[in-house]
Amino acid sequence: GPLRAWFEAHRRSLSRVVALVGGVVVVLALFPHVPRKVDVEFELGPTHQEIVEVRVAYLQDGEELHGVSFSFPGGAPGQLRHSVTLPPGDFEVHAEFRPNRGLSRETVRKLHAPAQGVVKIRLEPRAR
Repeated sequence: GPLRAWFEAHRRSLSRVVALVGGVVVVLALFPHVPRKVDVEFELGPTHQEIVEVRVAYLQDGEELHGVSFSFPGGAPGQLRHSVTLPPGDFEVHAEFRPNRGLSRETVRKLHAPAQGVVKIRLEPRAR
């Protein structure tokens, strides 16, 4: 009938529309799972000048997804900023500090990604 004739006449245009809508649906379904950049600022506390190395690991479900190490031969600054690309979700942030003398110290904090703006994490290391 007339409906079939209309579909036959517009087959090419309809296939483009269907492909476009399908592509949009796929993008919208995958977008929440795409890793994104998270800006992190660590507050190292009053003894920051004694710290010569900081190691940070981002763990999700017990698995390390990202890690970074910083060295400061003359002592660390009070704040330490960096960017990390993480998938959405909750993370444990494991930080280990090596002072210029004495035992290494460590701390564990929480982080949720993605985040708006800079995520500030106060690190108060404990001796181990």
